[in-house]
Amino acid sequence: MCSNRSNLRIAACFALAIGSATGVTAARSQALAASKPPLATGITNSGAAEAQVIEATRKGDILTIKIRFAPLVPDKMESIYAQITEKDYENSFYVLAGDKKYLLLRDSQDTPLASPQLSIRNTKDSPVSGTWYGRFPAPPKDITEVSLTIHGVETIDAIPIADKQP
Repeated sequence: MCSNRSNLRIAACFALAIGSATGVTAARSQALAASKPPLATGITNSGAAEAQVIEATRKGDILTIKIRFAPLVPDKMESIYAQITEKDYENSFYVLAGDKKYLLLRDSQDTPLASPQLSIRNTKDSPVSGTWYGRFPAPPKDITEVSLTIHGVETIDAIPIADKQP
């Protein structure tokens, strides 16, 4: 069908290709979400989703943590936090490593290096309802796991750290 170059056929082929690519992308997203087991988990305060740590990487002086949220309650949308206030920054976004507390790093404009807001949307067939990331000062090399506290989610303990070369 796509070998003849009439405008109608080109448009049909384009629509077919876009539809196929969208289906492939959705399938890949679902496969990726299902194929990568979490390093550690916690539950949102409402109980609507499970926070799954999918990465905790120490590279040089920076520890990056990434979370995906898996829906537990279908068809629910909620705001975990709308912004990171100064009070929240100091009390609700940190990593515990050994006996030391590490707050989020900040950029040159004093903005915390984390998702600036977090809302999740649970739908019937989606394996992921939202994501979060944060960058912290890296703990010393002898620390191999941390606990993470972020606003709106129970503390996630025993997160193993993977080291990458700078």
